[in-house]
Amino acid sequence: MFVLFDIGGTNMRVGASADGQTISQSKIIPTPQGFTDGVKQLKQIAQKLSEGEEITGVAGGIAGALDKTKSILVASPHLTGWVNQPLKVELERIFDCRVELENDANLNGLGEAVNGSGKGKKVVAMITLGTGVGGARIVDSKLDKNIWGFEPGHQVIIPEGNLCNCGGKGHLEAYVAGSYLEKIYQKKAEDIKDDAVWDQIAKYLSIGLNNLTVFWSPEVIILGGSMIKSLPFEKVRTYLKAELKIFPTPPKIVLATLGDEAGLYGALELLK
Repeated sequence: MFVLFDIGGTNMRVGASADGQTISQSKIIPTPQGFTDGVKQLKQIAQKLSEGEEITGVAGGIAGALDKTKSILVASPHLTGWVNQPLKVELERIFDCRVELENDANLNGLGEAVNGSGKGKKVVAMITLGTGVGGARIVDSKLDKNIWGFEPGHQVIIPEGNLCNCGGKGHLEAYVAGSYLEKIYQKKAEDIKDDAVWDQIAKYLSIGLNNLTVFWSPEVIILGGSMIKSLPFEKVRTYLKAELKIFPTPPKIVLATLGDEAGLYGALELLK
């Protein structure tokens, strides 16, 4: 039995795989802001989902940057209570088995590239739009090599622009992520009905996708996360096509298909 998890800035998902290929069941709860409480709840859910079967592997993602050994969260604007805590060591102690950690957006991308809308593509870029903005580059169905992970949400699109929770200014995340839209417009993204606002958000996102394209040169860009339900998808495509000048055509932009379980499928790939 494998236990899989996805610790995001808003929600924590925990799942189980009995066959190593599919997610047999999963549970979603609000992400605990404290490390101790979070690990305790993860353990309780995992034990319930495993139904007494032996747990032979645990893997999952967390929202933020991990250290080089993929053991400790070193920076996270949305999970400050988890930063510099011995996450991998504690999970190894609790479950007494192999534990693998990654950035949550990386695992969302890996899951979609292998099992979702990027299946069969050689170079895949994934952008998740939710509480924050994350992303990853997947090559030949494997996470591209990196040192600190990938943080496309923290690229600068407007010098000295909006303040980001990480302390930087003008980052993409500070213009298109749900938590920032709520701060700017005083309402949740799904409650914003002004077409002009969404048109501007699409423009900001297209700038970020242009930068991602010229750096990563993907065959396809997958957009996922809770925000895509509100995003004017075709406008993003149109603005990216107008923005991108150096390549003859932009990469194909598609929507994620695995939903909330993308990160769990990515975690399963880590254990494989």
